[in-house]
Amino acid sequence: MTDLTKIPIALVGSHSGTFVKALRASNFDVQQVDSVPDPKKKGTHIAVLAIAGEDHNLSEGEIDQWMRSKTVLAFFAPSRAFLETIHKVTKTPIDIPSLEVPKGLPLLVYTVNDLVHIAPNNVPSKAKVQEIARNAVGKDAKLPEKGSFSVSLAAVEPDEQAITSISYAVATVQSMKPMASVLDPPSGVIGFKKGVLDNTARISITWLAWRSDGQYGVETSDPSLIQKYDLNWYTDFYAYATGVDCRGMSSSEFTGAGGVVYTVAIDRGSLLRSSNGAPRYLGPTSGYCGYYFVDWNQTGSHADPSMKLVSYQPRGVVSQSGTTYSYSIDFEQDMQMFNNNGNEQYTFSAQYSTDFSLDRFQLHGLQDSTGVDYSVDYKDYYDHWSDPNFNTNTWWEPGVYEEVTREGWKHWIVREYLPADNVPINGLSVFSSSVGKPTFKSKFEAAFRAFKSNAWRCTSDDDTTHFQMTGIYFSNDDGWSNVLDLTWS
Repeated sequence: MTDLTKIPIALVGSHSGTFVKALRASNFDVQQVDSVPDPKKKGTHIAVLAIAGEDHNLSEGEIDQWMRSKTVLAFFAPSRAFLETIHKVTKTPIDIPSLEVPKGLPLLVYTVNDLVHIAPNNVPSKAKVQEIARNAVGKDAKLPEKGSFSVSLAAVEPDEQAITSISYAVATVQSMKPMASVLDPPSGVIGFKKGVLDNTARISITWLAWRSDGQYGVETSDPSLIQKYDLNWYTDFYAYATGVDCRGMSSSEFTGAGGVVYTVAIDRGSLLRSSNGAPRYLGPTSGYCGYYFVDWNQTGSHADPSMKLVSYQPRGVVSQSGTTYSYSIDFEQDMQMFNNNGNEQYTFSAQYSTDFSLDRFQLHGLQDSTGVDYSVDYKDYYDHWSDPNFNTNTWWEPGVYEEVTREGWKHWIVREYLPADNVPINGLSVFSSSVGKPTFKSKFEAAFRAFKSNAWRCTSDDDTTHFQMTGIYFSNDDGWSNVLDLTWS
């Protein structure tokens, strides 16, 4: 009898025993089969179809049928020829054949609300620890060497990341609600593409700011101490070729005829603490030592010189109530397109709007010559945007600390009322270009903060026990690069 509480997954091809074992331990009902099941067969219900290596004679029609049945397709080590087939079926503006799928990780393809999601699976590429900050330094101070320093990135096991990304994809298929938007022109309109790029990554923090014995800056391999975070960042692409019938045109021909491609990129998602990792560390006595919490998350959309940023939203706070900041995205643009096989002009009014609020965080837009970054900064006991290097006393006087009485003694401890680690991602960017295949970069950086009170003496102290702060930054360095297919035949 099928266990309805488990997620049914069919494995085709050669999959490692450790992957199969990990799937079963993660609430999957694993079915290992010799060939791809028939999606039209009555009673077939598979949430995930995982195919390793060759295409196993999976036809274009079968790919389409599986996607329509809300099945997540997971392709391990797909050939370029097979990627071409997937691209032909999905018709997304993401150039699937050019994707570089990391070894041991799957390319995920699935459909939600008539939007094809492409998830290549990513890994962070850089980690750096911030110089420790303290409230005061004694004249005989013997403190850690000043300056920031890089630390080795924890190698997330491929099986763990693969299962995490597959699980999130299944949850997205089952729970995502349609957006309040008018972004799809009617059927028959020429020069339109849409699709979603899933930038998913797992972050594991193996660098301990302070260990329970008071040691500062220690690498650990103890699973009970490793905190984990999941980046689930979705960019919805809507591409409109305007001004001229774009079919079969080169870039110079299209531009010369007055054509412009507008690409709308909508960012959404979150960076959140994983339930599979260690909880926040509160020190040997609750509150004496600070813990990792996210006080800054920045995501950015950037393009090569062939694409120009036209506009972005939101541009500022709409309203404020206490420590809650409200924002609005309200986009509308007329697209001069063609229908009736290119014989008639058609004006399509693309529209998208959403309102959202941030609790104890503010969002700031940072535009440069290649695109825009959306910076979400903590603002309550201190203001990360105004003082990202903690040069002022705001963070400790009293900042994140509160005075309590324990066993008849007054102590300063780190407040436990700091935001839950679930930082929303929101933004809308509009780019203009010609037809072609430009490179689009998704840039990510986040800070995970740790605080120590002056009630706990550690090796980072001198002759005085200090309030101290440090942070570890994870990023994808120069960004995850993907090619957009803004061509029409």
